[in-house]
Parts: sequence; C-alpha cells; structure tokens
Amino acid sequence: MVELAASVAIVTGASSGIGQGLAEMLARHGVRVALAARRRTALERVAARITDAGGSAVSVPTDVADDAQLHGLVDRVERELGAVDILVNAAGVSDGQPLHELDIDRWDHALGVNLRGPALLCARVLPAMRERRRGFVVNICSEAGVFVYPGMGAYAVSKHALRVLTDLLQEENQTLGIKAWAVCPGMVDTPMSEGHSDAVRQRFLSVEDVTDVVEGLLLQRANVKLGPQILIRTMQDPWNP
Repeated sequence: MVELAASVAIVTGASSGIGQGLAEMLARHGVRVALAARRRTALERVAARITDAGGSAVSVPTDVADDAQLHGLVDRVERELGAVDILVNAAGVSDGQPLHELDIDRWDHALGVNLRGPALLCARVLPAMRERRRGFVVNICSEAGVFVYPGMGAYAVSKHALRVLTDLLQEENQTLGIKAWAVCPGMVDTPMSEGHSDAVRQRFLSVEDVTDVVEGLLLQRANVKLGPQILIRTMQDPWNP
C-alpha cells in the first residue's frame, strides 16, 4: 500500500462538495493540503475543520479561470509546503445549454474552469513529478464526460475533453511512476445539485462514495494500473425510482 503521509497536495474546488471531501480524506492520511477555490470564507472553514481534526491545511483563494492566480497558487504551495505530489482538479461549473442556444461567453467560461485550468495546473506540476518519478493527478470529470446527453453543451464537451486529457497524461507519464485518473461520477449530492428535490437527491451518489473510490486508487501499490477512466454510477436510477 502506498504511504501518503507528508505528501503535498493541491485540491481545487475545495470549499465544498467533492473537493472538500477529497481534501479532508487526504488530510486524514497525513497529506499537507493546499485548498484552492474562490470563496475565502468557505475555504477557511474547511481548513479549520482539517486542522481541528489534527490535519494540515492552508487556504489559497484562487479563481481557476485566471491563469495568473493558478501560477500564483503553485508558486505559493511550492514555496511554503514543497513540491506537489498530488494534484486534484475538482473545481468545476455546470453550465448546460443546447448548441442552438449557444452563448459563447458562457461556453468560454465553462471550458476555462473545467478544462483550461486543470490543463494549466497539470503542466505546472508535472515537470517536478517527472523529475522525482512520483505523483498523482485526479481529475474530477463526470458521467457526462463519458456518455452524451442532450442539452449539456459546454459542460459535456469540457468533461469529455478533460477525460481525454487524463488519458494522454497517463500515457505520457506512467513509465515515470505518475498515475492519473479521470474520476467520472454520476449525479452527486452536493451544493451543485441543490436545485433538485430531496426525493431525487437522496438517490444520488454521496460525496463519500466518490472519496472512497479515490482513496482506494491512491493507496494501490505502484505496480497496479487502474483507469485512467473511473466511472462511478449509483445502483438506483435517480430519475425513475
């Protein structure tokens, strides 16, 4: 089993939902976690939860759609915590629209957050991972990045592209001891799903369903290859109970 203690991680989208769950899971394994998201107060709340539980976390307010802020995030983490061993790209925006109603500004924003930001962060941390011959990249994709659903627009395109980016990343780096996964869950009960009724949300996956899978991936021995696509679906159909 891989030992994660004393590793350094960046988790984007860490202020709530899957990102928060993954950050807290990593901290329980002794990982020093840098929490990145736009909402400073929410980030500080998550950091406090982690430190109160005996873990190590720093909050770095970051807009993943801003290249300069992403470079600043990595610079600060490397300066204060050390080289990044684990990158979790969990930040995302869900903005679906049919193509005949395309709003190009919304399209560009969704691809900026869901694809450009993760790609830039991967490019920043990979050289040091390759030099050390060790590293993990977890890209939170979606079931909508595996299958095609009408009306998903830029969200689906960005998640399909992020899945392919992860495949490319693994093919280019696995011989150097770097593992990468595109974790593709179905609907998850997070703040992003608050528009659905309680009856529907209770049939969604939980954050813990996703974090448990990622935890298992990270702890596999070095000679085990899984993925890069990891599809997680609920046994229940959320829409047709």
